[in-house]
Amino acid sequence: MPKQRHRKRVRTARLNANPLGHTESEAPTTINGASAAAPSGSVASTSSSTATASAQPAKVGKKEADASNLIEQLKSEDDNQRIWATSALSNVFLTLPPGTQRLLLSKNLVGLLIERLTDSNDQVAVEALGTLRNLAVATTSSLVSEMHNKKVLVPLVTHHLPTLIQLLPERLGRVPRAAPATAPLPSTAEDRKRVQAENDSRDTRHRLYWDWCENVAMLLWCLAETNTKVLNGLNAHASLLVEFALALIDCEALGLGAAFVESNGMEVEGKKGGKKNKKSADQKRERVPLFVAVAAAQFLNAFLSANPTAHTSIWATNGSRASLLLLLSTSDAPLGKTARTETHAASDPATDAEEWLQLRVLAFGILLQLSSVGGGRKVERTTIRDELKECQTLLLELVGTDLAAVATASHESLKEEASLADKSTSSAATAKLASYERQLSTLQLSLEVLSEWCASLDAETLGEDAIEDEDEEWGGIAKDGEGDVEMDEEEAEMGEPEDGIIRKVLPMEDEDEGLDVQPTLELGASALTLFVDLQAKLVKLAQPSTSLSFTQSASSGVAPAFAPSLLPTSTTADPTATIGAASLLSSNVVPSELGPIADIISTIHVRAIETLNNLYITLARAIAAPNVASFLSSRKDELQQVWESILNLVHRATVPSGLPSTSEDAETIEERQREIVMAGTGIAWGLARISHEMENAALIVGQATTPFLLSLFSHPFATATTPAAESIRVRIAGALGWLGRREGISNEENETIGTFLLSILPLDKSTFSSFNPTPEVLIQSIDSLIDLYADEDSAYDVAVFRSKGFLPRLEVSVPGVRAQTKKIDRKKFPELRTRADGALENLDAFVKYRKNII
Repeated sequence: MPKQRHRKRVRTARLNANPLGHTESEAPTTINGASAAAPSGSVASTSSSTATASAQPAKVGKKEADASNLIEQLKSEDDNQRIWATSALSNVFLTLPPGTQRLLLSKNLVGLLIERLTDSNDQVAVEALGTLRNLAVATTSSLVSEMHNKKVLVPLVTHHLPTLIQLLPERLGRVPRAAPATAPLPSTAEDRKRVQAENDSRDTRHRLYWDWCENVAMLLWCLAETNTKVLNGLNAHASLLVEFALALIDCEALGLGAAFVESNGMEVEGKKGGKKNKKSADQKRERVPLFVAVAAAQFLNAFLSANPTAHTSIWATNGSRASLLLLLSTSDAPLGKTARTETHAASDPATDAEEWLQLRVLAFGILLQLSSVGGGRKVERTTIRDELKECQTLLLELVGTDLAAVATASHESLKEEASLADKSTSSAATAKLASYERQLSTLQLSLEVLSEWCASLDAETLGEDAIEDEDEEWGGIAKDGEGDVEMDEEEAEMGEPEDGIIRKVLPMEDEDEGLDVQPTLELGASALTLFVDLQAKLVKLAQPSTSLSFTQSASSGVAPAFAPSLLPTSTTADPTATIGAASLLSSNVVPSELGPIADIISTIHVRAIETLNNLYITLARAIAAPNVASFLSSRKDELQQVWESILNLVHRATVPSGLPSTSEDAETIEERQREIVMAGTGIAWGLARISHEMENAALIVGQATTPFLLSLFSHPFATATTPAAESIRVRIAGALGWLGRREGISNEENETIGTFLLSILPLDKSTFSSFNPTPEVLIQSIDSLIDLYADEDSAYDVAVFRSKGFLPRLEVSVPGVRAQTKKIDRKKFPELRTRADGALENLDAFVKYRKNII
């Protein structure tokens, strides 16, 4: 049963972490946020309108010409020309139509910016870095891949990272800042000019340091979430990257120095009262700005995901886990001076509290990954997990957020901003909107971390193998939220997959034997604690009931689509009856100012469903324990509500949005619909198994549920040649296997399910199913069929399995299954081949066993 996982964060998450992002201003700004002075005679003298050209479509041609001239200025020998070009290009590029963007990229924009990363002028190098960061944040992963292919890592690891690491102690006040250099006497004008250039360079590095750090961290974050090829490139410098990130989230650097020293039992050298003097000295030092620390933690969290190389680097860093644990357990942001940069004002308590909360959630995620994957000593992993259990209330409190209230407050703040002429009051309203974005981004992040937490609750009870292979499943695929999986030889030969993540999947054989009584009881205690606190909150978060849920932009402006569809949870209607189902797309047109908030809220709905998916997987693993089955049976009504709510949500997600394919919202809405269907079918699978084991309290399954799932198997979301589509089919086949053997099922419904699963198997050695199943889908279908008809004493066995000729049909499918199994290259896909071999052996043994039963 696939767990839902995330390597990639949505584009919105990066934009929310980016104070500039694709913000448009009246004049191009430098990467540090200051207005860039137009060099004499440059095209920038007319560019005050250039940066806002999106509001003036008639001037696109002029804007394109200006942008092309800016590219030429990147090659100028004049420092001011290059500074202007790098700072202006970011704003200009992000406001251009896609066609114009492609034209400019064809002029080697990325390559020229990467060349400028080693510019002799430090400000040019930092501005070029910021422009690359903005492009990486606001555009597609293919552009980030292009950056990697054009060697963006070379200047980062040879110049920027070593310089930033070297300058950090000085910037934090741990070592005195070097005095300005003076030219030796007697000196020439050239000597004085050289010394002045050195002082200017030192001042520039000091002034831009924190923005520089954030730009590097953000760019590395984007690179870490691109694909396996890029990740391998980062892994070649893992030690340096981890050192950089850990230095920026170190407790002492964040202002927790004295507490960190005391928590580790370390004595402070010096005279009596040394600890007090040390604490006083710490308060006088500057600490890492929290926006920089958050960016560094975001990178580290992404870099660690399913990446043993990064894990090794952290385990090899002394004090890193203790520092992260202290960060996680410290509820309030540290007091003390924080840096004021040209993009960020000095810290204020409210913003600090929000950023500190996000940093703690990231620390939880980083530590969770360290504890869930092999590495380090077992005793330390156990210590980390114990600490995480103590701190899980951090996540549980966040998922109690009232999304509807936040949406309403956002609308009110926008109205307040529009109605006030006073600039300071209007700025306060804008600050409220920014605060709502931060809070929602933290909630989204907490759901992603909580999803992993729910999926890993059994790690400490399933043994060392389960810790090292955390994606162990019961058939089906171990599915990363947006990643790839092992398919077949043909796909393997096509080259690098889009995300490139191939996850390990172990055989389904002996699934129940792997859950003996004691581990199940331990697992149950952890899972049930979460269940009590989580289920209702997650179901509420999953419902798209706010005024900003699945909204459309003004450019789309279409009415929500309705389509005839089966009602999956009806318990009385004719199973073939249809209703007019509304798509998820709301009729609300969101103001552009609320677009980021609406985007995050819609993503939160999806992440809540995915977290439920992982929670029910954990509960399904534990259901064999009597106390767990008894507990869940006592909450049948709650589970019934979840069953109906999620299936109806999946139902709505299958209805086309009605948006034209050219709409800017169409792709986003479709992707979220697909994610809901994938997670929702996973929940159906988990609940179907839980229901089968509940004590005299099975869920009520509507007459249209099975027909709905059968129709979903052929939905475009499930038939595409993508890992997501394969995952949906696997989950449907798994759910049908449990639904088909529930108590009281009619012979007709059982026959429908059995016939359908049989139709996925090949007809003979050379005639394959019209469904063209992948190996994963075929394996799960075989598993479901065997489980469905393993009990020869079941009420439907004679009436269906024997009378309808299922055994001869299974027997003739064996040669076809064997032929398809042999097509899986054992060297390329050893785990998949092992599982396929196991399914074939089980099928062959099952046929022989049933032939001996009269």
